[in-house]
Amino acid sequence: MSENYLAIANIPIQEWGKLYSEEEALNIGTIFYDLNKPFFAANSVLESKNPIASKTEVAKKTKEQTDREQLMTKINQISFFLDDLTLYLDTHDKDAQAIQLYHQKIKEYAELRKQFAQEFYPLTRLCLPYCMKEDEVSFCWQDGPMPWEGACV
Repeated sequence: MSENYLAIANIPIQEWGKLYSEEEALNIGTIFYDLNKPFFAANSVLESKNPIASKTEVAKKTKEQTDREQLMTKINQISFFLDDLTLYLDTHDKDAQAIQLYHQKIKEYAELRKQFAQEFYPLTRLCLPYCMKEDEVSFCWQDGPMPWEGACV
């Protein structure tokens, strides 16, 4: 093999910058404004404000169903935000601002999952203590849909 190189990669280190809100980040695909390199069809994605609870189907749903879907959407948004922030912290583990934001978002995420379990059903086994009633002997895992049902019902 010759000493000629076909290409040399130059990947600049990502810097902390402006962040999207949780709702925008989930629709765009990144929390970082500087990393948003949209394709020509990106505008159609940004028009959808709530990927789970679409406005066209709201009229057919009960208030409970709408509330459940809105809370689930918020949980998904915070979860995505945390995932993207975790990827950033993998390479910037000393960034105090990012670490502080991570701790803030992880608390919000835990509170939303607790709220969902108390109002509807547990999303994970870790949420079981929040839906169990003290005066009842029951196991609330079966209160929600099975994963293969594919819906927030």
